[in-house]
Amino acid sequence: MNFELTEEQQLIGQSARDFGKQYLEPIAVELDHTGEFPKKVVQALAKHDFMGLLLPDDVGGAAAGFVSYVEVIEDLSRFSAAVASIVNNHTIAAYAIQQWGTADQKKEFLPGMAKGEILGGFAIFEHGPTPGVGADALTATKQDVGYVLNGKKAFVRNAGEAGVYVVFATTDLALGAKGLTAFLVKSDAIGLKVGEKLETMGLKGCPVADITFENVVLPETALLGAVNGGAAISAQSLAVASVAEAAQTVGIGQAAVEHAAAYAKQRVQFGKPVATLQAIQTLLAEVATDCHLARLGLRNAALLIEEGKPFEVEAAMIKSFLVRLGSKMLIDTCQVEGGFGYSETMPLPRMFRDIAGTNLLDAPGDFPEKLIAASIA
Repeated sequence: MNFELTEEQQLIGQSARDFGKQYLEPIAVELDHTGEFPKKVVQALAKHDFMGLLLPDDVGGAAAGFVSYVEVIEDLSRFSAAVASIVNNHTIAAYAIQQWGTADQKKEFLPGMAKGEILGGFAIFEHGPTPGVGADALTATKQDVGYVLNGKKAFVRNAGEAGVYVVFATTDLALGAKGLTAFLVKSDAIGLKVGEKLETMGLKGCPVADITFENVVLPETALLGAVNGGAAISAQSLAVASVAEAAQTVGIGQAAVEHAAAYAKQRVQFGKPVATLQAIQTLLAEVATDCHLARLGLRNAALLIEEGKPFEVEAAMIKSFLVRLGSKMLIDTCQVEGGFGYSETMPLPRMFRDIAGTNLLDAPGDFPEKLIAASIA
């Protein structure tokens, strides 16, 4: 399997790096301090076709393919993982609509999502142990008018800014997750209330909040996929999201090691730059190696997705690998920069918080079971 990027993929990646340098680098520190949603940046992303990378050209998308997409997410994350997270969650919602939506649903939502006029959100998690279980489980009751939703979704990214949410509700509490059904819910639906924005440790600027549904009436046309077919939709969508989040982690780690390597050449201890010390060289080499190996696994999973081949196990592997390795990359690079690296005047603390958020806000789900099954097959 060839992991070398094509010329077109390299150009797309370069355009993302150029975008990050022009639009994200100047605001990254302020965004981390204020946590305000970067509307102008999202508009600029849309003008550069980054909001519709996975969508086909007949709805205004770039039809770039998943390998190009993860390259863009990695490169944006080098400058602002928060902005990359906004793009990721929007894209996963668009992906679900493209994969399982009806012709009318695609026509209604995808052109606006490709242009960035409609931001997408993906509402799957709840405060219970698993979606469809617990007191706050979102239920969908079948009535003559269609379906009535009651309950709550937790930790929804792009909450309050999205124009449409892919929402998972259970049709029967006794069935739990097996009764999950997906719906497309517009942000202006009567009875939909976005809670107070959650103050997160990192990824500030990508809003996270609970969403409450109080007798939200949806027509039959809001159903995404089949009744009780939501578990399969969420599993595949979250697997795709995990590969994209792995790209975020690699991008943050790459930015951290590049900054630490440059700083090590300037930081003088005992009369010479610390970059000349073998211990420092070893730390930097290990992080650079981790990024390189993770990128290979990332491109492997991305290529499988792009080619329509089974990819869930590979997605589980790269997610699991980087959950363990992500924070270590930042610990090691902080050690290279010493006390100054711990200071908020440097970018590594922000990267440390962002890499934690990338790996914590979306749980691996049934990934351990997938990995066990793969290892004994």
